[in-house]
Amino acid sequence: MSQDRSMEAIWRKRAKAFRAETLPYFRYMGQSGFPAFMSLILISCTIGYFKLIHHVPANFPVAAVGVIALTLVLCWSPLRTWLAAGDTVFMMPREAEMSSYLRISFRYTTIACAVLAAAVLLLYLPIYNQGAAYYGAWMLVVVAAVLKAANIWGAWKERQMTWPGMRRLMRLLRWMLTACTLTAWLAASELWQAAGFTLLIASLYVLLYKLPSKHQFPWERLIEEEGKTRKRYYAFFGLFIDVPTLQSSVARRSYLAWVLRLVPYSNRNTFTYLYAASLLRAEIGGMMLRLLFLGCLIIYWFAEAASLSGYGSVIVFVIFMGIIAVQLGGLRHVHRYSVWKHVYPLPEAQRIEQYLKVDRISLFSCVVILWLFAAIPLAVAGVYMPSLIAAVLALAYLALRPMRLRKKLIKDEEEE
Repeated sequence: MSQDRSMEAIWRKRAKAFRAETLPYFRYMGQSGFPAFMSLILISCTIGYFKLIHHVPANFPVAAVGVIALTLVLCWSPLRTWLAAGDTVFMMPREAEMSSYLRISFRYTTIACAVLAAAVLLLYLPIYNQGAAYYGAWMLVVVAAVLKAANIWGAWKERQMTWPGMRRLMRLLRWMLTACTLTAWLAASELWQAAGFTLLIASLYVLLYKLPSKHQFPWERLIEEEGKTRKRYYAFFGLFIDVPTLQSSVARRSYLAWVLRLVPYSNRNTFTYLYAASLLRAEIGGMMLRLLFLGCLIIYWFAEAASLSGYGSVIVFVIFMGIIAVQLGGLRHVHRYSVWKHVYPLPEAQRIEQYLKVDRISLFSCVVILWLFAAIPLAVAGVYMPSLIAAVLALAYLALRPMRLRKKLIKDEEEE
């Protein structure tokens, strides 16, 4: 028992240290006006949500929205362990005692994920009850709870897997099986069909997870996951204040490599190439791609259903445009403290303009793609005014953004 208390004390000490470390950055974020911006978005979403549940269109994709929304929150199963690279030396000799350490980690993250899943489910239930609602709200709650528990178990088994390729494959399969199970419970009209399909999926799920080789305690995987989580926190804080630099990860993304070939190979395009390559290969680019994909999907659903007379898709368009713009703003910090800028003979005077060029083209490309996913379905439905308003808002923001960024870059240079 004393050993268990010792491991739990270490966990709590590390969690407290991380909170103390990040608390100042939360204060800076609060002073930046970002909470006010998010409050406006929340108010807009709340108004749109209440209008939607009071007048759900007859052709609204109730089952599809439920599958996507619930799959995202039920499958997402993070694990905060506070482990660091040095623990392979100092903590590994106590691996036999790590069960209590993991127990408190699971309790901490499971409660947070369960609250998020419950919130999304509660928001979805009024829409679900206005659809077919074959089995009632309580049955859906039970199914969601079982699926959440299964995903937590599956995510842990994936962390134990020896080979990264197998781990990624099983994670993809877990998300697909969860989506299929939710589809059965939201779309099948007979209880025996949904229950039988769920039993079949569960049997396949358990069988497949027994096949790959596993580590008893995946030290390297847990340390890597914790490092990525910390990096995401600091990448977010970096949008508001200078933060300690963390080791950056680079992804090749060969499917986007052709973009760099469009940049002329010359001295006057040095920083254009540098920032474009950084955007495509760094974590910022990955986040933007995921946001773009999610935004296109949600905007298309709202546009196809012509929610709020088509203005629902405009609200979502503006929200995702703003989020992607905030994410893209972190690009200016990527090479801010690089020493080689002062070593090599680079055209420093052109850096700001070339950065603004990369920012402008990147954001414009994302905005056009988002806008098309709203404009095309609305045009098919014979609704044109919301698309025009969205285009005007986007062009106005794209015109004002370079001036704001230029001031920030000049201020950064003066501080250096």
